[in-house]
Amino acid sequence: MNYIGEYLLPGQIGHFCVVLSFVAALLACFSYYSAAQNRETSSAPGWIKLGRLSFLVHSISVVGIIAMLFYILSGKMYEYQYAWSNISDDLPGKYVFSAFWKEQQGSFLLWSFWHIVLSAFVIFKSDKWEAPVMTMVALAEILISSMLLGLYFGDFRLGASPFDLLRETMAAPIFQQPDYLSKIKGNGLNPLLQNYWMTIHPPTLFLGFASTIMPFAYAMSGLWYREHKEWLKPALNWAYFSGAILGTGILMGAAWAYEALSFAGYWAWDPVENASLVPWLTLVAGMHTNLVARSTGYSIRSTYGFYILTFVFILYSTYLTRSGVLGDTSVHSFTEMGLGYQLILLFAVFAVLGLWLWIKRYKDVPDVMTQPKAAESGSEVVKAQKAEESASSREFWMFIGSLVLLFSAILITGATSLPVFNKIVKLFNPDYVGAALRDPVEHHNRYQLWIAVFIGVLTAIAQFMRYSERNWIARSRKFAIHIGIAVILSLLLSWYHSTWININAWQLYALLISAMFAFTANLDYLIIMAKGNLKLAGSAFSHLGFGIMILGILSTGLGKSWISSNKFVMQDMIEGATADDMGKNVILLKDAPMPIKGFDATYKSDTLVRQTRTFSVNFNRKDESGNPSGETFTLYPNVMYDRQFTKVVANNPSTKHYWNYDVFTMITSLPKAELDPEFAKQQEDSLNYVAYKLAPGDTLRTEKHVVVLDSVTLSPNHPKYKPEPGDKAFGLVFTVFETGESKVYSATPMIFFRPDKGGFTNTDHIGVLETKFRLNESSLEAIVNREESLQYQVFDLKEGDEFDYMGNHITFIRVNKEISNPSYKYQDGDIAVAANLEIKAANGKMYNASPVYLIRDNQPFSLKEEVPEAGLHLRFEKIDPAKGLLSIAVAQNPSESIKIPFEMAEDASRSDYVVLEAIVFPGINFVWLGAILMMLGLGLSWIVKRRS
Repeated sequence: MNYIGEYLLPGQIGHFCVVLSFVAALLACFSYYSAAQNRETSSAPGWIKLGRLSFLVHSISVVGIIAMLFYILSGKMYEYQYAWSNISDDLPGKYVFSAFWKEQQGSFLLWSFWHIVLSAFVIFKSDKWEAPVMTMVALAEILISSMLLGLYFGDFRLGASPFDLLRETMAAPIFQQPDYLSKIKGNGLNPLLQNYWMTIHPPTLFLGFASTIMPFAYAMSGLWYREHKEWLKPALNWAYFSGAILGTGILMGAAWAYEALSFAGYWAWDPVENASLVPWLTLVAGMHTNLVARSTGYSIRSTYGFYILTFVFILYSTYLTRSGVLGDTSVHSFTEMGLGYQLILLFAVFAVLGLWLWIKRYKDVPDVMTQPKAAESGSEVVKAQKAEESASSREFWMFIGSLVLLFSAILITGATSLPVFNKIVKLFNPDYVGAALRDPVEHHNRYQLWIAVFIGVLTAIAQFMRYSERNWIARSRKFAIHIGIAVILSLLLSWYHSTWININAWQLYALLISAMFAFTANLDYLIIMAKGNLKLAGSAFSHLGFGIMILGILSTGLGKSWISSNKFVMQDMIEGATADDMGKNVILLKDAPMPIKGFDATYKSDTLVRQTRTFSVNFNRKDESGNPSGETFTLYPNVMYDRQFTKVVANNPSTKHYWNYDVFTMITSLPKAELDPEFAKQQEDSLNYVAYKLAPGDTLRTEKHVVVLDSVTLSPNHPKYKPEPGDKAFGLVFTVFETGESKVYSATPMIFFRPDKGGFTNTDHIGVLETKFRLNESSLEAIVNREESLQYQVFDLKEGDEFDYMGNHITFIRVNKEISNPSYKYQDGDIAVAANLEIKAANGKMYNASPVYLIRDNQPFSLKEEVPEAGLHLRFEKIDPAKGLLSIAVAQNPSESIKIPFEMAEDASRSDYVVLEAIVFPGINFVWLGAILMMLGLGLSWIVKRRS
């Protein structure tokens, strides 16, 4: 069958590049391996040249795959399963990147791309480490490229191609039709991923993932070549870089969680979070033993082990997050794609290879390595006589710190791996129920607290010690002074800090004191010892940042408080709410200020753009006496609906930032009618609508309300209506107030037609008056007849011109960019101007009108303004910049007024409310500041080491 509209060439090119990249990686790995094995022979340069050429072909192929996949996604080619699953017609272009790496294939390509970029630095350096290092990189690229092949061998599939056609992956009757493409639309991107953080967080995190292969590859090269000292310097440079980037990626993930997710925090000990943290911990441990090894010759075996373990943990985390083994224990792991066995192979190859070579060379690695003076002229490195590190030396405590980090990584991995353990046991015992953590957050916090205490103390003490200390007695007094001052300051500051956070356990006091100790000691070191010396400042910045971050974690965890509480007013208002819910949530009725702790909160309005409904919530701060303080701000939390608008799939918070705390807000619930279309229909059908007829300017009085029909609009402004090209829209603008009351409300019910989709009606509900308006076919017919009866006369005017029309004297005052027309609501990209007109009507009264000329999405619109009392209709038709003229069209109501039918219900219960959760996070900026300082310290150390 010949399918209409399919464009298969990009997929064919892409699949060819996948196969080519796999074959080229195989050849590159073999060539570099041969060069490393024959490094002392004349054939080595030839093998390296072939390895470089093969890896270049592999690199170009990977870039080709990426280019074709982006081309397919950007072009919304729904014949491809990848595009259909992740793209939709209305998806903003900036989220194509998120769609690219949302699936496993895209993230593998991102990983592979960063391997290529990093490998370029190794190749261009062209030293003796190129062959063994690139052997490891190419081996990884073979296994990653195999994930994209999508080849079948009987029932076994090798990889999952990103270029599979939708009709080949899904059995559906629609594919029996040659023009099926004209009848399908893309599924669209998960709303949680439609966030700017998801365009920058994944590439940063995957650069960190990819970079961990470099310390691993240099460690394997050192073991391979039996050169146990020379590899330490390049490995340390890469470790610093990798630690800074991977840590930044993790930090971005925490920021994304805090800024965009609804669990009101930045770290939840989710297995996917843990899977990124664990290799970072072992990498940092490796950096410290690497420093020890380079400075003293100790801990070389440990450094090998840590770097190997880091990359192995990266691959293990890949299995955890991509195989589906985590199941429901993680909220943001990848969808399982049947690659489990390949992921195990990827992990097993490097785990076995690394462990085998480490064990094989274990005895060959010296306990301590020294470099004699003669070595500067080319002599070989020699083994020194083994001696234990002194407890007064820096290397001793750095090694202890590395072991503490390793212990932390093991604890986290053990708890995170319970689903893997369960799966293994079930292979032998299908009836096994499986073990699971009841409260992962409480479990991890309980044990990692002590890790943080030890690290805080160690970072303070070790900073003032020297490598290979041989004169401890002479330096001990100076050491004691610095540490003593730090201890005293940390105790005083801890006492002060404890007065504004709720510390309820001695273990937390220990954590607080250790964090303050790390902070004061490292600040002392930076000021007194480093004195601007960048070579000494890197580690102190990181350790200082660690102390500040722990202080922030304590402050936010223990000091956060819910201000969205008014139990007296909320009693029985939130259906099914527990006492805890009542203490954390508050109902905000539209335009009705609600007293909460420290503020009056008011739900002002909401707007719907695509699937996102954004709420405007105003906060007025109160002083201690409960009076307004004068400070006000507005926050904009939003919810995202699914594409069918049947449920809320994401609650995105909005936050007010202060230097010492944040006010974090989130919409936790909406009226049932806003969440359940079937319930909303039942509720609508139960209303008692009464039919009325009014002409513009007429007044209707009922027992409860007074209703004035102000005007008819052809550009209605309705919160649930977003104009599209080709729409024909009509609406009525009403002014409404309660009988005997003076407060005025407005309503704009509307009806519109959309090409190929038919007609739609939007009711308008004034919640506080329990009044709802709607239009029907009779309304539409009357509006159309009324508009068709108008006879417009066009006047070309310059600013200040005057003219007479049917007894009315009209003056064109000026063109105004500030629009007051009630039919206009600004959208991004609008170009809109109003013509300010002054009218002296035939009845002798003065009126003002401002018809609007609008360009939206390159389409011109004229927004009419009606003056009912004068019976005038005014349109801003066009602008002629060359002549400096604009055209105003004016029409008079026909002599016989046309009354327009509409329906009004006065028993429409309120649905204009939201349930708000508002939390104060004290000290949250300490978390971000501390984490940033940690990464800056690593980055600074990397720069210093490269320059030296």
